[in-house]
Amino acid sequence: MANPRRQFGAWTIVTLVLLRLAVGWHFFHEGMEKIAFDTSENRYAIAFSAEGFLSQATGPLAGWFHDYVPNTHDWERLLAVPRQDAPLTPALQAERDKKLADYKLRRDMRSLRPLRPELDPNAPWFDWEERIVDNWSATAAKVAEALSLSEEQFAAVDKALKARDKQLVDYLKGEAAAITDYQHELWRLEQLRSAPEAAVPFMQQRIATKQAELRGTPQPWVDQVAEFEQNYHEDLRSVLTDDERANPATAAALDEAVTDTRAARLASINKMVTILTIGVGVCLMLGFFTRLASLAGAAFLLAIMATQPPWAPDAVTTFFYYQCVEFVSFLVLFTVGAGRWLGLDSFSYAVWHRLVGNRGDE
Repeated sequence: MANPRRQFGAWTIVTLVLLRLAVGWHFFHEGMEKIAFDTSENRYAIAFSAEGFLSQATGPLAGWFHDYVPNTHDWERLLAVPRQDAPLTPALQAERDKKLADYKLRRDMRSLRPLRPELDPNAPWFDWEERIVDNWSATAAKVAEALSLSEEQFAAVDKALKARDKQLVDYLKGEAAAITDYQHELWRLEQLRSAPEAAVPFMQQRIATKQAELRGTPQPWVDQVAEFEQNYHEDLRSVLTDDERANPATAAALDEAVTDTRAARLASINKMVTILTIGVGVCLMLGFFTRLASLAGAAFLLAIMATQPPWAPDAVTTFFYYQCVEFVSFLVLFTVGAGRWLGLDSFSYAVWHRLVGNRGDE
């Protein structure tokens, strides 16, 4: 029976081993970059988030990728709203008056948390702010229910909610002009997309450029709100007594009450990506389970490339073609089983061929 290892020349084998080591080192290095030493916890922790490439995904699978990203209280639907910044017309004034009347009606009928009469429902950030504070109120209710708070603790929770609410409103009022400009630019982008000449390649490029410019504009607001929310959660933790904080069951109940489901899923993805990249790198460098590692690496790269398909108008293809080359490299390593040369897979291949040879002799 012919030995498959003899089907390749010496230089071919050398280049395949070098390819395996190079790709393995790249993945191992990238994986280790995702880990950092946390001095506050005195341990190593994952210092990486897949939120960036998931949230910026485009193309036909964009919605599926976006579902794995914390949406910070649905800001994309409530804040990223195209709105023309123009003098009030009678029709627009009537629309705003109607919104104000609806707001007052909801304020009068509301029982859980009175809607604040000092707020302007026509402010560009109003709907988002309402969603944020509604969610914070729901978190406070979950904490009170899960932990059976005393009256004093409940009052402290309510005080923390009102303080963070005011902090949020003051911040968003300070950003009102910038948010108004952002929503106006979104309106202009919408006009470009609906123009008759939108199908012209030049206009498509202009639209893609405009969309790329606007993509990162709201991120500082979203990040600041996330920081407010983190501080609010710390406020809720401070309400507990020392004995309650030391109780694992109480701490777990509080964590569950304040944890966003999407944030928990993203944390799991971050951990899996880190483990996968390091694992693939180590396996390739050692030539251990090379085919399985190559298949895992190829699937991982394929998922990353799917977030920015080059045919999507607003895709960022800076790294796509480099990833494509490495993806093909994984396919080559998988096909030839490159771990059988100067790798631990050589032992499994030797045992396998010996068993096959013995069976052939029988």
